[in-house]
Amino acid sequence: MRALKKVAVLICATAMAGSLAACGGSNSSSGGSKDGKPSGEISFQTWNLKNDKYTPYFKNLISAYEKSHPGTTIKWIDQPSDNYEQKLSADAAANSLPDIIDAGPSLMYGLAKAGALMNISKEAPKAQNNYYKNAWDAVTFKGKDIEEGAYGFPWYVNDGPTYYNTELMQKCGLDPNKLPVTWDDYFSQADTMVKSGCGAYMSTMLGGAVDDYASAGIPIMNKDHTKYIFNSPKAVKHLQRFVDLFNKKGIPPEALSAQWSQQGEFFQKGSIVAMGGSAYSAADFKQNSPDLYKHLAVGTKISDQGKSASLAYEMLAVNAQTKNKTLALDFVQYVTNAKNQLAFAKKSNTFPSSKGGLDDPYYANIDTSDVQGKALKVTLNSVKTGYSSRPAEFTDANGKDYLQQQAALALQGKQTAKESLDKAVKYANEKLQ
Repeated sequence: MRALKKVAVLICATAMAGSLAACGGSNSSSGGSKDGKPSGEISFQTWNLKNDKYTPYFKNLISAYEKSHPGTTIKWIDQPSDNYEQKLSADAAANSLPDIIDAGPSLMYGLAKAGALMNISKEAPKAQNNYYKNAWDAVTFKGKDIEEGAYGFPWYVNDGPTYYNTELMQKCGLDPNKLPVTWDDYFSQADTMVKSGCGAYMSTMLGGAVDDYASAGIPIMNKDHTKYIFNSPKAVKHLQRFVDLFNKKGIPPEALSAQWSQQGEFFQKGSIVAMGGSAYSAADFKQNSPDLYKHLAVGTKISDQGKSASLAYEMLAVNAQTKNKTLALDFVQYVTNAKNQLAFAKKSNTFPSSKGGLDDPYYANIDTSDVQGKALKVTLNSVKTGYSSRPAEFTDANGKDYLQQQAALALQGKQTAKESLDKAVKYANEKLQ
């Protein structure tokens, strides 16, 4: 199961001038009502979920709904990961978006801004009472040229702990019983590690992600989402701490490349002290690196706020031009209700966004006697208290990748921390306009 789907902002074809009609359309029937229940036919599209693991779940889910709603047909469509965002963009331009769409907030934002998605806050205003506040906030968009509102229903969510190699910590003069919690803790321990001469790196974090700033209490955008502001003096000071650590050889040079993907290998061979992962990374460590697994400790995400800023939400949106609005709204809330979200979360190693799901006995009785249980418990607490700090409009193309590039230039001494953040903010604001 992907912990976080790679997404990109979408807009309708420029030639269509962004009109609502150009981004709508559905071939589903208008339906009706039988025994007071909506009926008819709608299409429901998921993202890379048709396989041996998930197909039985969706078939049973849909069958149960159709059985309780006579005269109803739910046409399940699943699209592979490759070029998913381009497929949605093409469907929007061709007036053929499915009635219900699965994606993350960053991808949904472009569709919503183009008028292709239903504003749930207007069409089903009471629905937000069924989901956790931070989950609802994650699917709520606002800003320039977009009507404020929730443009979908929160589905599953994930996050993860920070894993530490305790054997390496001891070698580097660190106390495995005092894992860093705040950024002051983190940089203080990193300095101790460097001075020990153990030859290891602290982690691959380099100040190139929104989470790095939000978790330090640094605002990313203004309140009305019309301007990025993560180049404040506090933000510059924060990036400078990464620059200083890099100069002390506390961050691996390989981390400067956005294409570098060997963080796990570095951690498993004992080159870095700490690595972020999902709640279920521990199972991979146990299978692939049993010697490392014996020396793993699990800590929270580094944060000055006492909570994680890196929650990743998935959502289900409704086509603004669906011909069976009543059925689409009813079915999407059925898929995302507490019972069905919990069932899917158990199967997919994620967590539910519907109220009450995180208090289910399934999570309350986590066995924390081993690393896997501890990781699950830490992640559960993160999901309960944390939030998603990355604005939906801050996509790969609209500033996310550029911030990473500018931070890397600062670490290499090619420009100052202030210049890097000023450039990143300027670029993101230009894209926002």
